[in-house]
Amino acid sequence: MEDFSAFTAGERALFEALNRSKVRYLVVGLGAAVLQGANAGTRDIDIWFEDLSDERIGSAVREAGGIWISGSFGMRPPQIGGDAIGDRVDVVTHLHGLGSFADEVAHSTEIVVDGVALPVLRLERILASKRAAGRSKDLAAIPALEEALAVLAAEKSKTP
Repeated sequence: MEDFSAFTAGERALFEALNRSKVRYLVVGLGAAVLQGANAGTRDIDIWFEDLSDERIGSAVREAGGIWISGSFGMRPPQIGGDAIGDRVDVVTHLHGLGSFADEVAHSTEIVVDGVALPVLRLERILASKRAAGRSKDLAAIPALEEALAVLAAEKSKTP
């Protein structure tokens, strides 16, 4: 029987390379919420970088066997892909209803997934962003986020 892994080998290699390179990033969106216990599903892994012009991003992506397309003057969003990494990793350039990357790092936590430490935006901030975005797919995720927050709050209140 094969062990279950949340990431493909390429995705794991990407996060390991980003961490080794000391690139500042956050895992955000519904993927980050699922990692914190939200009962939801998503296909994507959304990453928000502090500085898209940081050359270490491209180096880390290439080290993981992927391709980094840094975008073009606001006309085309940055992308991470290639055969080794796949197509689930999305680069986020803005989160509705939230502050700057520097502000939001204060609202992050670290979660270890498949042996890799990931900086993850906390559920409360993900919920705030989903509410502010107001798209139907974001609004549909709100009950799962609220439920996960309620469970976490109940667990915390039981802790002596």
